Amino acid sequence: MTCPVCGGGVEGSTDTYVNLVCDDCDDRAVNKNGDEPWHGWPPGEEPESEDGTIQMAPDRGENPVFIDGKKCWRRYRFGGWVTMYDEHDCDSLEEFYEAHGMM
Repeated sequence: MTCPVCGGGVEGSTDTYVNLVCDDCDDRAVNKNGDEPWHGWPPGEEPESEDGTIQMAPDRGENPVFIDGKKCWRRYRFGGWVTMYDEHDCDSLEEFYEAHGMM
């Protein structure tokens, strides 16, 4: 599979996700303010640990993200994410999924 941002190779499941970007491009992703996107706990919302209990971060993160000015959406799952290029300029992740028959 070819990265829709740089044209390089992409490893991943094309059966499950569309327009996957390569790891090198994903590493350059920024939010709308040009900062590194958050994932897990939103800034300022990480709970205090009580009695040494470790709380796993939720499968959440910032969307959309931008790579070289191109809008992308991330699917957060199992503590990580996949990043997919949005050639339709969708307004939400749900709209992106609908546009690609992923719902």
